[in-house]
Amino acid sequence: MTIINFLTRAVAVTALSSGFCASALAEDQCNYTAQCKTTFGEQATDCANSRSLFSVCMCGSSPCSETQPTDPDPENTIPVPGFIQAQDYHRYSDTTEQNLGGEYRNDGVDIQSTADNGGQYNVGWTAANEWLEFDINVQQAGNYSAKVRVASQPGGGLYTLEIDGQARGNAANVGATGGWQSWQTQKIALGNLSAGAHTLRLQIQAGNFNINWIELAQDSDTTPTPMIGRFDPAQDLLLANFDSRPDPDDIHTVAAVATILSDSRFSAVNYHAVAGAYGTQGGTFIEADHLFNIAFGANRWSDAHSNYAGALNTVYQKVSGVLNNGGDIWIQEAGQSDFSADLVRRVKQNMGGINTNARIHVIQHSEWNQDKTTPADLTYVRNNTDYQKISDGNSQNNGTPGFNSKDTSQWNRVLNHSRVGAIWAEAKRVADYSIEHHPGWKNPSIQAGGMDFSDTVEDTWIFGFNNLKNHVSFFDEFL
Repeated sequence: MTIINFLTRAVAVTALSSGFCASALAEDQCNYTAQCKTTFGEQATDCANSRSLFSVCMCGSSPCSETQPTDPDPENTIPVPGFIQAQDYHRYSDTTEQNLGGEYRNDGVDIQSTADNGGQYNVGWTAANEWLEFDINVQQAGNYSAKVRVASQPGGGLYTLEIDGQARGNAANVGATGGWQSWQTQKIALGNLSAGAHTLRLQIQAGNFNINWIELAQDSDTTPTPMIGRFDPAQDLLLANFDSRPDPDDIHTVAAVATILSDSRFSAVNYHAVAGAYGTQGGTFIEADHLFNIAFGANRWSDAHSNYAGALNTVYQKVSGVLNNGGDIWIQEAGQSDFSADLVRRVKQNMGGINTNARIHVIQHSEWNQDKTTPADLTYVRNNTDYQKISDGNSQNNGTPGFNSKDTSQWNRVLNHSRVGAIWAEAKRVADYSIEHHPGWKNPSIQAGGMDFSDTVEDTWIFGFNNLKNHVSFFDEFL
């Protein structure tokens, strides 16, 4: 390990180039490096000039006696709120003696040019137990948060932020971002900071990620976003998974979920949808790209039927960002749990610090969906998430609403609604076409001209609307 004080770097280098001048360095500190490690710890790397009366313990390229942490110097602190470039550290600990990136500074921290905006360089080649320290000067006391700009090709990184030696907020996982120069911003709550000088440390618990900058900002004094049932719109993510095979009830459910999300009360809800999240069942996959586009937005859904790996990567990036920022994942399982199982596997592989049993909630209403999930995947999500099997949405008076009916009376109401009429028109067209042209099982309610959006009970359970009785009361509530 190597430790260096930025303020004394210049004088240390001058002293070294002068042949360990006695006036600059302590005299006869050691005979062996082991003695230096006893005095200064594992950061000691050498007993320099050990055969003379001017021996000195070295920590990297500087004498250890000049590199011990000191209180921040108010004249050389970084003002907060503000940006802190990772390469502008005041002290550090690094596992290599050389700058592997060869840029900006000539010490042990590995610095390279960056392709990211907001800084010419980034710190890279990170490893466990390394750290960077910054002397900061908080201009005004208050609650603060840090945004940390990171990138990683393999993922698996983990770090904490400390203020004056005390860890603040949760440990942050760095998943695979898509490349060493594909950057993401993570947010960590620091809590209250008093005005004046402090030391900020970025402590690396597991490496293999790059760091560009840290921004410290005072939290805005705004009214907290209220909970919607079990869902916290300030930080949670709704993941709406649809198998869309072979039953067109998923198609009606897409329109029903969009009806909920388009209600102004849900404007702050963060969501993403997945089509083709199916398991072992046969039958035809129901293509409904246009419906998903107008229901959720072209950039807020993924097609796991056409590109499973791409959908999984996209969803993982969204999920990892929410988990890193302290939010939970609520999965509306309008299908089987095969896709969810692979997602949770990815989270556990790359984000070891996340308790998926507490932070990922899988809500399933259908025994048929459970039966058509690959058995190993169903076992996996049951064992590694907060898996909730709620009552079936096809029936009434069982603890959840009943959203399956042959009643046709609501179609005129929804098809002519200014906000969601076009969505329901497309859902009806796709579902009716599937009933008429796709071989296999025919949904009785949809075939009779009625409605079946039974999978929506998972959303009403999450958002706290289990008091609804049926499809009529659903539209009374959300239209």
